[in-house]
Amino acid sequence: MGLFKELALLPLAPVRGTTWVAEQLAEEADRQLYDEDNIKREMVQLEIDHEDGRISAGERANMEDDLLERLAVSRQRDLEEQQLLEAEAWEEEELEGGERPTSEEGFDHG
Repeated sequence: MGLFKELALLPLAPVRGTTWVAEQLAEEADRQLYDEDNIKREMVQLEIDHEDGRISAGERANMEDDLLERLAVSRQRDLEEQQLLEAEAWEEEELEGGERPTSEEGFDHG
């Protein structure tokens, strides 16, 4: 039955491929937009551009606000990702049913 499904969907393969590529490009653009190191580099470049007279103080302030907002979003995403990983690890431990000592309890080395 899988073969028939694939044959029926074959005309849509280019669309599915294009959709996948578009999704990958969007994910990479999002990663770069909210990459903390990129944001910090942009902040330094902004300072250099202002000192060299390429941008005015008002332009710098507006651009700096945008960068700081992106930085806040980046840090919030990192925090949420960390919390999700911790929750998944906790659930995995619960499924294993093993009681493991926490860092406060220490380990019995025998």
